[in-house]
Amino acid sequence: MRVLAWVSWLSMAVAVLMAVTALFCQWGVNAESIGARDAGLALYFAFLVGLILVGSTYAAPVLVVLGVLSLFVQRRVGLRFLAAGAVTALPLVVLSWLERA
Repeated sequence: MRVLAWVSWLSMAVAVLMAVTALFCQWGVNAESIGARDAGLALYFAFLVGLILVGSTYAAPVLVVLGVLSLFVQRRVGLRFLAAGAVTALPLVVLSWLERA
């Protein structure tokens, strides 16, 4: 049971790191001081955003299913998995909303 708690904390940390990195890289592609002046850095940011979004697409449902299944074992662990799934889906939601605006 102790391992499940550590895995839930680790998944939450990775989800937050993925969300922050994806949103920063999306901003950095066209930022005046970063991506607009350095084409190599802009390409790196663009590829990194793509990889993170693909990972988020697959990780969000897996984390939600883990959260629902672990709710029966330990409630806090299940809630952390569910929160990690929601945070993982955050870049997908934000970038989809920005494309429509």
